[in-house]
Amino acid sequence: MALARILVIEDDEASRMLLTYLLEADGYQVYSASDGREGLRAALEHGPDLVLSDLQMPVMDGYEVARRLHADPGWRRAPLVAVTAFSMPGDREKALEVGFQDHISKPIDPERFVRQVEAYLAPALRASPPR
Repeated sequence: MALARILVIEDDEASRMLLTYLLEADGYQVYSASDGREGLRAALEHGPDLVLSDLQMPVMDGYEVARRLHADPGWRRAPLVAVTAFSMPGDREKALEVGFQDHISKPIDPERFVRQVEAYLAPALRASPPR
């Protein structure tokens, strides 16, 4: 059984490395991108099972990534989840409006992060059984 392929779009190198490490440690195949334009390209090229994206990034922000993915007829639809320090009133709603399924606040909890992410994956693609 193949586990999910997950794309992490995050401009902060330390955060990107942490998310990648946590997911790979549970057996997931992880692609990463350091800005929105690179993330958009990777999403269209690799067809991941899940996209985790920061919202505030240089070159192209996460909102624009979501808009462009949803507008692209070649995109293999997958859940989009914002992982961001933007936790002000209205930020979650704005992310949902452009096509994100949910919003995970930073700083993440390394003990819970992978389980939070797995909630957006089909059971057959998860490393852990649902709890």
